[in-house]
Amino acid sequence: MLKQFYKSIISMTAFLVFVIGICTLSFNWSNFKKIYDIDKINIYGTTFFDQSIIDEKSDVLKSYSIFDRELENYKNEILKFDHIIDCKISRKFPSTINITIYEREPIALISSDELIILDSEGVCLPVEYCDLSLPILSNFKSNPELYPKGSKTASTNVLGSISLMKFTKDNYSIIYNNISEFVFNEESEYEIILKNGRTRIFLGSQNLKEKIKYLESFQKTLKEEKNITDFRYIDLRFNNQVIVKEV
Repeated sequence: MLKQFYKSIISMTAFLVFVIGICTLSFNWSNFKKIYDIDKINIYGTTFFDQSIIDEKSDVLKSYSIFDRELENYKNEILKFDHIIDCKISRKFPSTINITIYEREPIALISSDELIILDSEGVCLPVEYCDLSLPILSNFKSNPELYPKGSKTASTNVLGSISLMKFTKDNYSIIYNNISEFVFNEESEYEIILKNGRTRIFLGSQNLKEKIKYLESFQKTLKEEKNITDFRYIDLRFNNQVIVKEV
């Protein structure tokens, strides 16, 4: 009987040791896992659009581990925004996530049944995420079907104008930053209205990029006390000449 009693004591002791070991292991594993719970999120690449919408989406990640596959689902959610081209997620051990956003580049605004941003490829974007001051495309067709959100505009005139705006921004940023409106007039020719509200630049309908180059060259010929904003109009419609009228 005594021998049986000792066996029971040993068995119970072994069981208790086992249970305590499992509990200790579970506790340690739980603490180990917490090391990899996301507690810091760095967001890069938001240059043109409001980052707060990305911040809101990112907050949910703090309930995940950096090993969690849900991160891929998060990326898919971010890519649903029309103004985002791509999103890269990288992990930095033990608990940091780096998110790099690749945005579309806003170039101009146009009014259809609502105000729309056009990017450098002519893709139509919502305005609510961007508060930049952009040139306005005026007097173009405003049919809503020409401006599907998240897709390229179906207007060839607008696409050509966006190409010219992009060219001007990349090569002659001072001129681009001074543009208030880019107008398609009744003669199917193009005009620029500067931000001072009074200076018009007549470009005509052909060789528009060359006309922008002429405008830059003309600006350089002006004396230091003058600027292109000092003219009522600058007419570049004729080959190899610039016609101006002062204010």
